[in-house]
Amino acid sequence: MRRKSKATRIVLVILLIGAFGLMGWRIFNRPKPSEAVSIAAIRERSGMPVTGWSVAESPWEYWLPLYGTVRTSALSEVYASQAEYVTSLSAEVGDTVKKGQVLAALDSRKAAEKVQAAKARYSELSLRYERTQELQKAGGSSKQEVESVFSQYREAGASLQQLQTELTRHRVVSPIDGVVMRRDAEIGLLASAGKPLYVIGDPTRFEIVIDLSPRYIQMVRNGEQARYLSPAGTWETAAVKRVDPMANAVTGLYSVVLDVKQEDVKQEDGAQLHVGASVEAQIRIEHDDSVVVVPYESVRETEGVAKVYVCSGDVAVERIVRKGRTNEQGQTHILSGLETGERIVLKGADRMYDGARIWLQEI
Repeated sequence: MRRKSKATRIVLVILLIGAFGLMGWRIFNRPKPSEAVSIAAIRERSGMPVTGWSVAESPWEYWLPLYGTVRTSALSEVYASQAEYVTSLSAEVGDTVKKGQVLAALDSRKAAEKVQAAKARYSELSLRYERTQELQKAGGSSKQEVESVFSQYREAGASLQQLQTELTRHRVVSPIDGVVMRRDAEIGLLASAGKPLYVIGDPTRFEIVIDLSPRYIQMVRNGEQARYLSPAGTWETAAVKRVDPMANAVTGLYSVVLDVKQEDVKQEDGAQLHVGASVEAQIRIEHDDSVVVVPYESVRETEGVAKVYVCSGDVAVERIVRKGRTNEQGQTHILSGLETGERIVLKGADRMYDGARIWLQEI
């Protein structure tokens, strides 16, 4: 037993010596760490890391962002048919009215007096006509006398009917169902045929009015595509209905009217346009099926000069370009200076200079 225990201890000592020896060998023979390489050294050897963009043609649209006011597209001006003084008003701005509803009343005293006189005349001739007929039956009146009285009786009836119709015209009524948009009538003022008393608007038919800067007026034409942001948060189709030929004398701006499609007015969730609301709108002032466009971040502009950097092998070559507008998708329209198939610096363009060495990365 003693011999086995002694042999075991010898083996353990040998194993420990071997383990320590192996660890020491690894410590003294481990690989030395490589020296850190600076970013400047990487750029010196491989160039500045950049990503590229291949120039190609694509469809192009530019929508001019604007704001407009919703108004009704169906307006009815209400005039008085008689030149009389206004005696009462039954509707105010903002009131909802029905077709045939009385809006105002005119002074009808003279007209009423004429109607009363015509009624008396008509009643008198009615009795005379009856008496003349009885006399004719008794032989005391001729047929010609009866016909003469009947003719007067008939004329009196027609005159009474006409005067009664004129009397009803002293009540000014709404021609449509709608909302009172404007009231020019005042009690005590004389109503005239040339000035409307009320303006009634149909609240279910809309258009959008936009104030446009003179710099864009030549780019906007009747029928041009437009759109507006609905209360539901979706862009809905519209079109330029008309452009006023004269600018506002105070603001210098032109009014552009957008036609709103009625089927798009009411949204599925019940959100609706309403008269007087301010809405975001856009008019398409540029569109083309195929033009050169590049990401806006690839174009650098200094003192009004736009330029890009074209990849030529491992070198960036500065190229001056003529650029157009940048749309809301971040695309810039290049009018001249680039050809399709060329590759330009995209990410890293802000650090470029003419002749810089580049290390082109994949996007």
